[in-house]
Amino acid sequence: MLSWINIAIGLALLVWGVWYVAAHITLAEIGRALALADPFFIGLALAIFILTLLAKAWRWQLQFAPRIAQPPFAAAFWALMLGQFVNTAVSFMRLGDLARVYALFQQTGISKMESLGTLVLEKTLDLLMLALTLVLILPFVIVPDFIAEQGVILGLAALLVFAILYLVAYQTYWVLRLVEVLVRSLPARLNGRLLQFATSGLAGLAAMRSKKTLLGLLARSVLIAALSVLMPYTLFYAFHLPFGLSEAVLINLGVSVAAAVPVPTPAKIGIFEFAVVFVMRQFGYTDEAVALSYALVFHLLILLPQIVLGVIAAWRTDWRWSKTAVLSKELRQTPPP
Repeated sequence: MLSWINIAIGLALLVWGVWYVAAHITLAEIGRALALADPFFIGLALAIFILTLLAKAWRWQLQFAPRIAQPPFAAAFWALMLGQFVNTAVSFMRLGDLARVYALFQQTGISKMESLGTLVLEKTLDLLMLALTLVLILPFVIVPDFIAEQGVILGLAALLVFAILYLVAYQTYWVLRLVEVLVRSLPARLNGRLLQFATSGLAGLAAMRSKKTLLGLLARSVLIAALSVLMPYTLFYAFHLPFGLSEAVLINLGVSVAAAVPVPTPAKIGIFEFAVVFVMRQFGYTDEAVALSYALVFHLLILLPQIVLGVIAAWRTDWRWSKTAVLSKELRQTPPP
């Protein structure tokens, strides 16, 4: 039922988007806006996005501790590219994280549950940085109240989760003891499996036990957040838009929210563009042809590397849909303690 609802919502949004564009913007206007775009800044924005992907792989590599157990950078990078490629192809199913876990396991033998444990920390750090950038610009720009309120709530929630993960990482022994008590009454086979999953999952938080490693993760997260804002900021120059860093932060926030919306349009086509144009309208910008052209190029610069590098990653890791489906089924059939 949920899948059909997602499909219906996605199709409705796509039809509405096509109608809106046809009614308000002509192809000639979009063509003129694209023709006036500066290719140098478009290329620079593409380079920034590729640097962002490299920084994400660099951070993920650091999350595996101790250092002797860290995967090679190449293995982490190609696993990450495969995950982003899968999420682009079937965005509403969010199978990319499972594909990434499978690819890293195939290349390095690192436990799948340990890899999933690192992803919990990774998503928390991303939310924390996203909320932090929003809070930093609030004194310098007027934003709708609902965005400010949701940003503060998001930041507090991310900070709380980060604190909990930090405590769990330092109290692994007691957490495992608690899990043992909770699963004690279960059948022996299921009991052992859950304990194994809990142990491997907690291993994914081991990097937080080292203050030096934790500072390194925070520093790399700040770098990723800065690059994520720098990309839309650079594209402002490509389309001669009168915006600055504050507007780039809000556009990055809008794009991040759009990426989390569970609709079945491949690669968030339509949803991404709507989010960018919507945020621009909050700035009082009324040239919809330029705004849509900016959004289309922005989206294309993200999709092209993900598709090209994702195809290479799928070839390098010999990935198949069936492998991700098996891992997904295995995790679903194992109930939480």
